[in-house]
Amino acid sequence: MSRVLVVAEPARAFGEFRRPWVRALYRASRRLEQRALETVVTRLGAEHEVTLLVSRGGVDEARLGGAAALRFHDEESYQGDARLSRLSHDLVAAWWPPRGEEPGLDVGGVWLPDLLSMTKAVLLYLEVVEYAGMLERLLDEVKPERVVLMSGASIAERVACVLAAERGLEVGRARRALPTFARTARLLRRREERRALRVPLAQPRRHPLPAASRTIVFGVAHPRHFQLVEPLAQALAGRGVTPVVLAAANDPGAVEAPLRRLAGLGMAGAFIVDHLPPADARRLVRELRPLQRRLLARLSDTTAPGTLGAVVAPYARDTLTWTLATARLYLEAADRALDAYRPAAVVITSDRRISDRALALAARVRGIPVIVFWAGAILGRDRLNRFDVGDRILVIGEQVRTQLIEQGVEARRLAAVGDPRSNAARLVPAERLRAEVLSDFGLAPDRPLLVLVSKYVSVFFSGDEKAALYRTVRDALPRLGPVNVVVKVHPNEDLGLLRAQVIDWGWPDAVLTQDYDIHRLFGAATAAIMVTSMAGIEAMAMGCPVVAVQTPGKDVEGLNMLPYARAGAVERIEMGDAAGLATALRRLIDDPAERAALVERGRTFSERYVHPVDGALGDRLLAVVDEIRAELAAGGTR
Repeated sequence: MSRVLVVAEPARAFGEFRRPWVRALYRASRRLEQRALETVVTRLGAEHEVTLLVSRGGVDEARLGGAAALRFHDEESYQGDARLSRLSHDLVAAWWPPRGEEPGLDVGGVWLPDLLSMTKAVLLYLEVVEYAGMLERLLDEVKPERVVLMSGASIAERVACVLAAERGLEVGRARRALPTFARTARLLRRREERRALRVPLAQPRRHPLPAASRTIVFGVAHPRHFQLVEPLAQALAGRGVTPVVLAAANDPGAVEAPLRRLAGLGMAGAFIVDHLPPADARRLVRELRPLQRRLLARLSDTTAPGTLGAVVAPYARDTLTWTLATARLYLEAADRALDAYRPAAVVITSDRRISDRALALAARVRGIPVIVFWAGAILGRDRLNRFDVGDRILVIGEQVRTQLIEQGVEARRLAAVGDPRSNAARLVPAERLRAEVLSDFGLAPDRPLLVLVSKYVSVFFSGDEKAALYRTVRDALPRLGPVNVVVKVHPNEDLGLLRAQVIDWGWPDAVLTQDYDIHRLFGAATAAIMVTSMAGIEAMAMGCPVVAVQTPGKDVEGLNMLPYARAGAVERIEMGDAAGLATALRRLIDDPAERAALVERGRTFSERYVHPVDGALGDRLLAVVDEIRAELAAGGTR
């Protein structure tokens, strides 16, 4: 009996389409693919030893009847290693000529590929290289004589084809498979590349903000980064510093509200491209086209077919066609903004996004100190963090600082300063905070408050799992008696879509909020309910006990996710067990000693990952700026 590895197309977040008819079409397509997959695997399983790599929920295990050993994309994704991160960077580096060969790539001392290196390496890791890693492991472990692809259209299947061919394995394709989903994914990615360029070209400009003395510029590359930048800016505003917040233009609609909020607090905020008139932007794009044509010609000459480079070639072409121009526009806008404000320092919240890297690299050319504020509780599974643009990296806890030192970042460049996002909530007495939160939502003051932390659909969390989470909580509530429940919606979710979904899931009166401060919710809550996520650490650090609702048989803790369920820092309930969830919540509501014990276990566990800001954040930030300026004045190297 020979061994066969069957590779199915991964299911990702594309099932969360906004239009109902598109979602219905997607579900119908997935059902057809599932039946085709079950038919193929059952047929192969009658004669071969079959291993199936599939997304969770992609097959009905009962219908398979043990015809295959199952390996799931989401679980395999948690086993990445540093070698794959290096491969991601190497693949991106191959798209560019050596520095100096193309002068047009060097703009004012900044090499344009440096703006794209992290962004594109992350994209390749998540969409290509991660699959290469998991498939290499599977090929080594399973040792198949044959690899069967369901359609051969998805990136994961194309990577499997390349790796199998390199090993001299037979590769086949199932006849009944449908490649529609993979094609849709490619079209969506290409549309995003084009849109990213169109927005800074077409977005209406405002008048640039007036220059002020003793300015510090903050870069915001994503709407959720305002949650970090706003308290940082407020901490400086009271110390004779003028904070100026410059936002990327990739999602203008979502950024308008936080910019208005900043204005209401008396702080300056604008889009970074406000400093680049549309006519100048269009001229820069036109001037770049001859360079783009030369780079594309070089790419077609140097891409070797039949290797992983061939799989990533479409990413390279899209980068040279669209994203290179986007990077050029952001760099020009950053140059003009820094010349206008002449800030004492630049603070960015991501070293991966093009707009933030443009501000940082342009500042370094001018001798302006650059601070990266990294707000994650642990480093990402992709291990791509290089923090190459920051003179100092501020982190929220000692665990990340230790990880970065182990990764090779100099200890002198790192400081654990706590999480400023939680500072305001920590300063409010608990009873007053609870009363304010309940009043803000119009909830009954005599009922316990439960916070359900929503999770967006991704390769790690399917649409079926999301529906099961909501239904489990919905079914537990009648067993608890009168309680208040607030659903905290993730910033990456479509709130309008979720409102429609909760009705489908039988919970039409669910209270949803996407913008409300999660730390205020945790500080006021009796308990928080969530799938294992970083929000658990934030809740535990705020003294809020956590009940983790997990998919049965699914373990995501360990290398790239905090092991707080395994460590007993939270209550763990299996998804679908509404009675068990109700029992756990009832204990936390009715038994003060039980709740206090879980709060203490959570607080102890979270201390290594996040510690509170002590009220002196503004002074510490200014002290870091002074340290960097002194080093640069003394001739320090960067």
